[in-house]
Amino acid sequence: MNTNRFKNVGFWIGIVGIVLTAAGIDPASITSWDILFTNIVEVVKNPYMLVTIIMAVVGVFTDPTTPGIKDKKVSK
Repeated sequence: MNTNRFKNVGFWIGIVGIVLTAAGIDPASITSWDILFTNIVEVVKNPYMLVTIIMAVVGVFTDPTTPGIKDKKVSK
């Protein structure tokens, strides 16, 4: 796996955006820690939302230039 993506801030912003979108969470509605915790619990309780979040994250992690979900070997 190409670990360079983990050092990129844009990658993490994209992951957070994908998770919030897949979970159907409107960032403007999270105005307290209690509301955030409640939303997280609701996502974990809902198998459909959990699976769609996992699918979205796998889609972001997958290198489209290689078969399967593996990355190309990176020469150093």
